Amino acid sequence: MKKIPFIIFLLFFGIGFAQAQATASDGTPVVKKYNIKVTTTQEDLQKLFIQGFNGSEYYLLDSAVVKKGTAVFKKSKCEVPCGVYLLAYFDSTHSYTNIIGEFIINQEAKFVIHHSQHLDSTIGYIIDDINIEGSPENALLYSFRDRLMTVFTPDIRPICKEYRDMSPEGFVGKYVTAAYGTLQMANRTKDEAHAKIMQMIDDMDFSEPRLLHSPLIIFNALDHWVKREDDADTIMASMDYILKRCTNPIVRNFFLNHFFTMADIHDPVLDPILVYLYDNYDHDWIPEGREGSTKRKIESLRKVISGARIPELISHDLDGDPHSTNDIKTKYTVLWFWDPDCDHCQEMTPQLHQMYVDHAEEYDFEVFAVEVNDDYERWKKFSDEHNLWDWINLSTSRGEQNIDFIEYFDIVTTPVILLIDNSMYHTIIARQITLSELQKFFENN
Repeated sequence: MKKIPFIIFLLFFGIGFAQAQATASDGTPVVKKYNIKVTTTQEDLQKLFIQGFNGSEYYLLDSAVVKKGTAVFKKSKCEVPCGVYLLAYFDSTHSYTNIIGEFIINQEAKFVIHHSQHLDSTIGYIIDDINIEGSPENALLYSFRDRLMTVFTPDIRPICKEYRDMSPEGFVGKYVTAAYGTLQMANRTKDEAHAKIMQMIDDMDFSEPRLLHSPLIIFNALDHWVKREDDADTIMASMDYILKRCTNPIVRNFFLNHFFTMADIHDPVLDPILVYLYDNYDHDWIPEGREGSTKRKIESLRKVISGARIPELISHDLDGDPHSTNDIKTKYTVLWFWDPDCDHCQEMTPQLHQMYVDHAEEYDFEVFAVEVNDDYERWKKFSDEHNLWDWINLSTSRGEQNIDFIEYFDIVTTPVILLIDNSMYHTIIARQITLSELQKFFENN
């Protein structure tokens, strides 16, 4: 790869940024047209692709046929987000994608990418060589990549900082910091890897929307980082740490949506995060048309997340007599909503009952078990077979409950288990925990 003198980089770099920048309706920098010519010496190439990014997701932006070693990507009257894109091609079997290299689409939307290959005898692999003509920003990016090939250091942050300092408002320095700041994490301990991610977060410019449209490992790293603990409070603190650095509304809204989507997986541990993000940040991040469904989801979750108080629940026993959760005098109540026709219920209900027989007095808990499918015959038969009559064994088939349990607790599949602390005004402690986790809770408390 031909190297350009450093002073010429700076000269072209400054000229390039004097151009006006178009923006999309949400304020994201975009280009309205581009003309990217690719020349290649690789004779077997038939088609090239441009791969774009939207956070952790990627998509096919464009394709072009290679004719006589040349392909042209040309588009007008479009809105292409400014950022870093990948030039790629499929292998002969179309089973995987070969990445030729990365390049920036920014103010400079017309340039030539020269591609060739050589065999690196030291590692025994064919290496793609790229030289970009007519784009000072891309030339600067590849001077950075050249440095990485020649400078071996356990910490590349000083090199990233050097490129940031060249032009504090320039994109290249911001990108290399975010994209390469966590290199050389292999063989690191968990604590070392976490410290590396923290360095990347502290170094990254969260005001730069172009980074959202670039191939960054930060999104996977952040997901891992915010999930490193099992309690919602720690995860929410991690999210707050990042969101407070998002001074650009576009970036902040992107990360809010990213975090909400990440936590929206029907995991009781993560459900409080959804309510927290909704309550503590404005709602500009919610996609248009989903405001109503998001609000309904949050209001539904409020009733069942840890710390919520349950209302009085009334259902009926075999004789049709009503039983209320308010009448339970033990310290804890285990709510067990089940269906005798459910495979998991058939397996777990006897196990929970055995825990009740062995430890109910010791752990000071009662089970409020409700068959929710109005199936009297199956409920009675299963209860008789497993002798479930010594706990509060109820069925919605024996009388009308005071509230719709299925709707209130958002019961989609059974069984549903909730652990209630009666001494704290019938507060939910946990939801959808395993029986072993329930046992462990009682042992520790």
